[in-house]
Amino acid sequence: MDDRGMGNGRHTREGGRVLEARKDFHHRLDDLYQEILRMGSDLLHTIEKTRLCFMALDRAAAEQIIAGDDHFDAYRNRLEGEGLELLALQAPVAIDLRLIIVIMRMAQKFERMADLCEDIAVAVKNIHADHVHAWMREAIDEMARRAIRLVERALACFKERDVEMARQLDAMDDPVDQLYRGFFKEFDRGREEEIEVVIRVIMIARFFERIADHAVDIGENVLFLVEGS
Repeated sequence: MDDRGMGNGRHTREGGRVLEARKDFHHRLDDLYQEILRMGSDLLHTIEKTRLCFMALDRAAAEQIIAGDDHFDAYRNRLEGEGLELLALQAPVAIDLRLIIVIMRMAQKFERMADLCEDIAVAVKNIHADHVHAWMREAIDEMARRAIRLVERALACFKERDVEMARQLDAMDDPVDQLYRGFFKEFDRGREEEIEVVIRVIMIARFFERIADHAVDIGENVLFLVEGS
């Protein structure tokens, strides 16, 4: 075989290795994508469980939520580790690069939301049912439901690459902020709730508001993913 034939064979083998490496890269990227969707689904279940935990002031459920936080820490560690490996192994094209970055950012956001659920559960454990008035429960329940809808929308706009839906998330967050501010107006009307309960309930309201804020941040990451800005 002459040098030209040997060269062609070498190039063919090298081309085959490159193609195989790219196939492996995209397979792992798809696994990463599916993993963040599973994390989001698990998170939605946990936020709903946290809402019900507060409404019933269920200490047993609170313990389960607290114990389950490690599940989300593990998710984040896996997603960040695999994302960094993919960035190191290949030089991803722009859209793949942005997808990896956004998935890693979302893992951080989801893990922080799970931490907020844990914080709510800790607060619930220290509240007595007869100290929480109906108006408190109703207001926080509405905040929690709206926060859940925001997280659902954030996940949907990520899956669908829907920039219009992503832009709507900020406006969807406004009622949550208004409900949170409304707490202080209620407390300023001469109510005589125990100060410790007041503080814990305000903290819970703040934690649900922060969950909604993180969902809005995911919408901004979707804009970065699709538009690159």
